[in-house]
Amino acid sequence: MSEGGTTIDIASKHWLAELVDRHLQGYDPAAARLRLPREVREEDPDGPSLEARARILVMRSLRGRLVEPDAGEDSVRQVAAFLAPIEGHLALLLDLALLQGGPFEAGRRRAELAAFFAAAAGDLPLALAAEPDPDTGYVSDTAVRRALSRVGPGLVRRGFPPGDPAGGIRIYAGAVAVERRVLARIARSYYRQGHLDAAGAEGHLAFAEHELTLLALVLVGLAAADGPVDARRRQILERQVARLGLARPLERRVRAAIDEPPSAAGLAREASAKMHSFLLEQMLLATLGGNMTPSGSAYLISFAEAAGVGPEDLAAMQVEAAAFHADHLQWFRAFATSEAEGWEALANGWNAFGEQMVQRVARIVLDNLDAIATEIRQTGELGQLLGKAATGTPLDAEERRKVKAQLIDLAKAVPALAIFAAPGGMLLLPLLAKLLPFNILPSAFQQPPGKKKPPGSPAAG
Repeated sequence: MSEGGTTIDIASKHWLAELVDRHLQGYDPAAARLRLPREVREEDPDGPSLEARARILVMRSLRGRLVEPDAGEDSVRQVAAFLAPIEGHLALLLDLALLQGGPFEAGRRRAELAAFFAAAAGDLPLALAAEPDPDTGYVSDTAVRRALSRVGPGLVRRGFPPGDPAGGIRIYAGAVAVERRVLARIARSYYRQGHLDAAGAEGHLAFAEHELTLLALVLVGLAAADGPVDARRRQILERQVARLGLARPLERRVRAAIDEPPSAAGLAREASAKMHSFLLEQMLLATLGGNMTPSGSAYLISFAEAAGVGPEDLAAMQVEAAAFHADHLQWFRAFATSEAEGWEALANGWNAFGEQMVQRVARIVLDNLDAIATEIRQTGELGQLLGKAATGTPLDAEERRKVKAQLIDLAKAVPALAIFAAPGGMLLLPLLAKLLPFNILPSAFQQPPGKKKPPGSPAAG
């Protein structure tokens, strides 16, 4: 991360303190409150409770795909990608503090942030020393600095370099989500009670570790569903497991699962109802960008059935995973038309997409899958152009015109699809492609076996 030409040095034990200070410098709570969603910002006796509004903030903060640079990218971008989710943690914690009302004091807020991070790292004595005194409000700057300097290196060990290695399980985004949620639970408990509750924090940590363990187990099980893992991949998976920082008995359990994958139904029964949606979402995310094998699909469905999630609900979860987490960047680049209307504008439009609209599009696609499949198969040129866009190859003006015209023709056959031909409809194409239960890409645009497939490849059907 760079600001004012200065890059944060994550090799320094003080990097987290520097990042926190940057977020607090010039922080304007009034402006920050205006950026909150209206249903969260405005107190309404007939609206959601304070606790419900806090949960909404947490949920919204986890929407969207994390930036995961390729291993070959330069170190500055690697550091920026590593810092991005931690900055997301800080932004959420500051928003949760806003909901409580009261005056903003930078020194007190810094101490609270240090206490939350220390508690989430499992160092409760350090967290209790760093929090503002519940009675006097006194802040020990020494304890705050110590907390931030101890937590920072641990975050680097677990999260740098960011992302998942080629051939590994897609666990990075899920691990970040677990980390953010435990921070949020600790913060919400703190603001509710007015002080850190050591016993409560221990409960939050135990829940998070159990959740992270089950996440690793279901993803390892999904990866091993097709048969034994070879030596090279085992090495990659073991490194990923070691980086999670689980207690040794739990780490041993996950390592053992590489050779003997646990029953999906058994894991679903072990997970609490609160965990089911999260674990299924992460399994679906692991399938984005490529076709799921029959064995992998059976594993996922077995988990869903044991969790009491029906086919329709599972399809809706697949839609949300594709809509909010998939990498649509290549599509946006392909349909960029000018400097003023480039892929960044399209990406911003997608990110601003409301959940209601996503659900509407999802229902249209799911209700008309057979008709859509038939029409696109019969319209060879549209399939070719969508395939070209899926690889990130820019379409010229004539090609974009053809896509628009053929989408209009498609809407004549399936009237509900008029939404794709309307202004802004290009934003919906990545979602359409990821929901189709067949490969729309012509063979010329398909990657050889073993290569990373383009984002246009369908998700699990």
